[in-house]
Amino acid sequence: MAKLAASKSRGYLKRPDPAHHAMLLYGPDATQVAARRDDAIRARLGGALDDPFRLARLEADAVRRDPALLVDEVNAMGFGGGDRVVVLNGAADGTAAAIAAALETMAGGAALIVTGGQLAASSKLRKLFEGAGNAVALPFYPAEGAALETEFSALLGELGAPPVGPDARAALAEVLAGFQFGEAERFAEVLALHALEEETVTVEAVLACAPPAAEADFDTAIQAIAQGRPRSLPSLMERLDAQGASLPGLVRVLSLYFQRLHRAQAAMDAEGLDAGAAMGKLRPPIFWKLRDAFASQLRAWPHGAVESALTQIGALEAELRSGRTLPDRALIERALMRIAMTAPGARGR
Repeated sequence: MAKLAASKSRGYLKRPDPAHHAMLLYGPDATQVAARRDDAIRARLGGALDDPFRLARLEADAVRRDPALLVDEVNAMGFGGGDRVVVLNGAADGTAAAIAAALETMAGGAALIVTGGQLAASSKLRKLFEGAGNAVALPFYPAEGAALETEFSALLGELGAPPVGPDARAALAEVLAGFQFGEAERFAEVLALHALEEETVTVEAVLACAPPAAEADFDTAIQAIAQGRPRSLPSLMERLDAQGASLPGLVRVLSLYFQRLHRAQAAMDAEGLDAGAAMGKLRPPIFWKLRDAFASQLRAWPHGAVESALTQIGALEAELRSGRTLPDRALIERALMRIAMTAPGARGR
């Protein structure tokens, strides 16, 4: 069986088994999965992410409607020679049959990289990749607590930074609390450059390079909710509160975000659009850094769950306007954690 533990998935991308012509990258954090997808593409194409002759990108909705599309792509010849990569984004059990047909025809001329969201052990898609002789399933989960510190220290080492000094570990743990995947990677790059010529990473270096409190902005909290990470919310709320952010304002922005999810899902149903096309109809457009996460949530959140979240947000807004007894932060934090726990694949239910 080609099934790897999450702790070994990232290392596999650097040294993939040549017998595996296809890989499934999945996990609850769409940003993390997208970053690892790009790592896999770079490893196959020597760093290129935009070579139109060697790289083809497909959306799961299109493949579900026309399964032959994927078979044709994985067997197409590259213009001018060289390895080809076919990327299939947003796959789920509905695309398992089309992918199975492609796996049966692949002979090694192209590599297939498939991304998915949170997939249960019973998922047809997971079982397909775990059982196929020419494929591998790679899970990616956001690290937390001590595991995040360990992963972050390893990332610093890969970037050429010295080891983290004993005096800096507590400061590093405090800074990393509540970080999303992308934030931690950007912080590591800045810190590695700052400490490159030092013997150890010091407290002073950590504090000098730590993102300002404003970096823990509304988008970070909203993604923690939409991705089902309720345990990260208390530290995020504390950081937002400390920087003087309007917590009722966060609730309003969250409401707008879920309204956009609801409108895009309605367009998918009414007009038969895939997630990418439905997202493209929204105005103003989704911020580019959030596009992968938003598209993943469009596919993962059931319509009823989005409507339920909007109902809960509306009730929270009404309660904030009433003569409540709880402070804003306690009231909002409790309500947002409840919503986060209803997200597909929520951690820490």
